[in-house]
Amino acid sequence: MSGKRVLIVDDEAPMRFLLGKQLTRAGFVTATAADGEAAQAALASESFDAIVLDVIMPGMDGFELCRRLKADERTAGIPVIFLSASCSGEFRRRAFSVGAADFLAKPFQTAELPAYLGAILRRSSDPTPADGRLTTSIGASQIAGAASFATRLAEIAALEGPAPVMLIDLELPAGSIGARLQLAGGPNMRVLLQDTGEPVNADQIARVAQRYHNAMEVIPAPFSPATINQGEPQPHRLEAVLDGLLKKGYHIIVHLGTGVNELTRIALHRSETVWLAATSDDHHEREALLEAILAAGVPQARVRAAVDGQIAEGQTVDSQTGNASGKMAGRGRNRSGRREQESSAGQLMPAI
Repeated sequence: MSGKRVLIVDDEAPMRFLLGKQLTRAGFVTATAADGEAAQAALASESFDAIVLDVIMPGMDGFELCRRLKADERTAGIPVIFLSASCSGEFRRRAFSVGAADFLAKPFQTAELPAYLGAILRRSSDPTPADGRLTTSIGASQIAGAASFATRLAEIAALEGPAPVMLIDLELPAGSIGARLQLAGGPNMRVLLQDTGEPVNADQIARVAQRYHNAMEVIPAPFSPATINQGEPQPHRLEAVLDGLLKKGYHIIVHLGTGVNELTRIALHRSETVWLAATSDDHHEREALLEAILAAGVPQARVRAAVDGQIAEGQTVDSQTGNASGKMAGRGRNRSGRREQESSAGQLMPAI
């Protein structure tokens, strides 16, 4: 994204300096504004390709500034990425409601902001539809981290792949992804799978899906047994959900929980890659689950292992296909002792 112009709006001078340095290193051209009025003045006199916007500022806050920019035809088309020290789900939902392209919570990793900006600008310049595909993640035990692994796969695919991503939590009767991502309660995957007498359609899916990133939506499972709705999930409705999303070009990533059953078999059979998440102590459980997956008719060539949150030696995630090759490291520490994460593209992203 060399040469793309970005306006950084933040009331804290050290943060403006840090963000400007990060984006300049990534090839962006930056300008800064300390508040909403200064940002409006800059936008009136210069053209920008994107805006990085703090939420909490004196006077006009980021939400109000974004609302005004989206109401002005001269600035409505400029993508806005919100930054916030709060990871509140309410802040994220409010940001998208006023027209944000994305939302990042501080602290974030040094390569993350340039990567998300680049992804947004790349998609806006090349809206070519992608082919739909399906990837699944299943855990050998409750502590295997399959839900976290599926979430990370979805974030990588949304960041680096060409297709919009739909992360589905199929861990029924209650899952953990919705609570972990601080999504709103309400309609969920269990509701979508109930037999209402009406066929599944795009509007029903849209009412249940919640936006988490620019190209990533989530359909959560119920957060707890207390919120479970009546009615058994119907396998034919899961087929319809998957068909509808694949036809629209989504890369679907489904967290299946910890067992093979009538519902999870549907996703397993249609998955291009099945990620089996386990801990280093889950050897027997991992072998038993692999046998169950193979017994369900899934070719062994489609199954990949992720142990203790790390891809097994010799494997990596292709962000476009979800397939494995090469190597991807999990979280570790660099020489300075700071935590780092290697994405599927091999980028080390130490936290700032």
